[in-house]
Amino acid sequence: MRFDIKSLLLLILIPLTLCAQGEERERLFVKANSYYSSEQYSLALDLYEEIAESGRISFELYYNMGNCYYRLGQTGQAIRYWEKAKQIRPRDSQVNHNLALARLRITDKMVLPEAFLPIQLWWDLRDMLGASFSFRLSGYFFMTGLILFILSRKFFKKRWFKRLSNPLIIILSILFIITLTLSLHTRHYDKTHRFGILLKKQVEVKSAPRDTANTLFMLHEGSKVRILDKAGTEWVEVSYYDDKVGWIKQNQIGDI
Repeated sequence: MRFDIKSLLLLILIPLTLCAQGEERERLFVKANSYYSSEQYSLALDLYEEIAESGRISFELYYNMGNCYYRLGQTGQAIRYWEKAKQIRPRDSQVNHNLALARLRITDKMVLPEAFLPIQLWWDLRDMLGASFSFRLSGYFFMTGLILFILSRKFFKKRWFKRLSNPLIIILSILFIITLTLSLHTRHYDKTHRFGILLKKQVEVKSAPRDTANTLFMLHEGSKVRILDKAGTEWVEVSYYDDKVGWIKQNQIGDI
């Protein structure tokens, strides 16, 4: 009987604790927004970071943190948190606009060769839709196609309806396959590719994870690199657009 009472108390206390934590985070968020509105960016950022450390993840939090860092002149951190916000809402026009403006300040300008058009379109769609939205789209196309199929076979058996519905079912099936594949590809890519933003004004990329190693090339604040490996807690192996690979200090990069 004692065990049952304890279990009941836990079931009551856990939701109350979570509710109290949520209310406290909301109070801090409102206070941080007030600081930001009054241009007290450092105070606002302190509260935003406290909220982030408590485990809350949201588009608004990351977006506001990016805004604070940008106002404080820390372009690397601003890009980092706007990238985090973009992962949640890939199609948000404001965060994409802010990222475009911030990237104008980046010293490193990599000019990439033009990709084969279908491949470029695929990557553009991936960046624009994201995994979650493309998955929802695939569900919409599947259900619409299924409803049309059932209607044409069970209820509306007239020839004119089949002439109209059959091409639509084929188109919806193709769109379903494309969006589902896009969603699965994006999820796999995000799991197997880790990226970070350089946070220091100038970063020496070394040939090996030690201070005495040769400097292969230089990168600068705001540049986006892929994280390949780690050596202990101090060094990170990175690649810059796949063709430049080397080691940098852990404290020079922020993951996204």
